[in-house]
Amino acid sequence: MGNASQKANRAVSEAASASRSPALQMLARAGYVFIGLVHILVGAIALQIDRGQGGQADQSGAIGSLASKPGGPVLLWAGFAACAALALWMVGEAVFAARSETESKKKLQNAASAAGKAVVFGVLSFTFAVFASGGSKISSQSASDFTAKLMAAPAGVVLLIALGLAIIGGGVYYAYRGVTRKFMKDLQDPGNARTAVEWIGTVGYAAKGVVLALVGILIIVAAATADPSKSTGLDGGLKTLGSQPYGVFLLAAVAAGLVAYGLYSMARARYGKF
Repeated sequence: MGNASQKANRAVSEAASASRSPALQMLARAGYVFIGLVHILVGAIALQIDRGQGGQADQSGAIGSLASKPGGPVLLWAGFAACAALALWMVGEAVFAARSETESKKKLQNAASAAGKAVVFGVLSFTFAVFASGGSKISSQSASDFTAKLMAAPAGVVLLIALGLAIIGGGVYYAYRGVTRKFMKDLQDPGNARTAVEWIGTVGYAAKGVVLALVGILIIVAAATADPSKSTGLDGGLKTLGSQPYGVFLLAAVAAGLVAYGLYSMARARYGKF
């Protein structure tokens, strides 16, 4: 039993070490470029909606717009590889965090954070692969379908409200990191670019926080009214914002913030700590 445990631990260590290779690090950095590109495109689509034009302002809409461009499939497969590498890198981060010598609470927080990021980047990688293969994915419909299925489950409404509150909490945390500029801890010293990086990071994190809070609110509204169609994800959240009093200005501000977050992500590809 002891030998089996030692072999398992050794295998985990070797896999984690393999995830730290220079080649994988370079590809993982490219993942932040594609994440930035997706946010910039979502912001651009939101601005189109703000001007009365159509569009789907979410990851699927952004990636789908790339698919229609010349060389789109090649770009999408590159996005798949880069985001998959970033997800794998975060898996390694989670393993190293869980096996670190830091105190238990901090260790658990770091491991959970890295694991959560691995899931997010993995989902984005999968979305790139779906579109690169000629498929499509409508996020707003997927969100409604997921909400309907969860709502039908035992204690589903309670789970949905808890999920909505968790997403709102994530939005508050993003905004907090933006306002306090704690995101700068994720970067090496950007030198002369520091002021620009701080500015786009602050605006970008605040905007992403607002968007996440909107998504969480829509989930809670859907649960409270027993209407899954009201849970429409990022696209629905932005369109709901645009329909409010002064919504044109609010949506334009958030859209610009998402573009800023995209630019920050690209800066992180260059200056991020790995």
